Amino acid sequence: MKSNLKKLLFGASILASVTGLATAPASATTFTLSGSDIIKYEAIDYHNNDGILDTTVANPNADINALLQGNCSVPAYLPQYQCQPGEPGGNLELFASSEKLNLNEFLGHQDVTSLQATFDDGRSMTLSSLTAVDWFGDDLNTGYGANTLANRWFSDALNAYNINDLLLGGLGYTRGSLYDTFLNSGGFQRFSDANISYVNNNNGTVDIGLAGHYDATDLLLGVLTPSQQTQLDLAQFLGILPPELQASEVVKVTHNDRTSYAYTFSAARSTLSSDDGTHSHSGVYDPQFTLDPVDVPEPSILLGLIGVGGLVAAKRQSQKS
Repeated sequence: MKSNLKKLLFGASILASVTGLATAPASATTFTLSGSDIIKYEAIDYHNNDGILDTTVANPNADINALLQGNCSVPAYLPQYQCQPGEPGGNLELFASSEKLNLNEFLGHQDVTSLQATFDDGRSMTLSSLTAVDWFGDDLNTGYGANTLANRWFSDALNAYNINDLLLGGLGYTRGSLYDTFLNSGGFQRFSDANISYVNNNNGTVDIGLAGHYDATDLLLGVLTPSQQTQLDLAQFLGILPPELQASEVVKVTHNDRTSYAYTFSAARSTLSSDDGTHSHSGVYDPQFTLDPVDVPEPSILLGLIGVGGLVAAKRQSQKS
């Protein structure tokens, strides 16, 4: 009776071990870069010499694994929240030269920079910069109203803040004319070069930390005339619009041969600011991505392991007798 109990306990321990391997949280353990149009931003204590990271500076020699281990310790990514001092740390900018391209140059640009994250459980995902084909399709249809990522993203941006035709009219725009202004002023290039701060996997739900502008109003609406600025100020004063319009850059996500695009319109305030004159990296955006389930052994395999465990225990008992 005691021998059988030992066999059961031993087999159960194997089952628990295998099950634990299938459900334990995983973290990104290996990062691999492809492409050369990349800037590594390291977080340093620049201003107060108090040991708290406050500024991001370009450092081509920075280790990518060290750059991408941060997070933002807030309960939700909403404007009233702020990361803890020094968070989220450095970041990696893909397609760093995107903003230097005019529209025609961007339409002809095909190079992609990517970051592959491989997790402890063997799953992986690739985060990439965007090309014009991603935004406008294979036929590069830049028109307003086309069935493209550009139009879906633009509509999502307006809907995120309930920017309707009446409000746009007060600014002197229609949806179509604002889209055209955004397109021709390099707007899509500016949102194609994601700055990745971290890639954190928790049981298959991956937080993709994107560093950007906490206030992206100028990036979305462009340079406003004095009259337009007055209308915007009034809308914000009346609470029709929030004090800041927020939008992350867009990152292309490839996982198990399927592709999607990750972005969000809500940021936590970072305690960092870039030293390149743009004062970016002041906001942390956190779109999430769900990995496909990790392969787990079939029940018959688990039962077989229990059986093997019992046989091993029985053999040991026999040898002792």
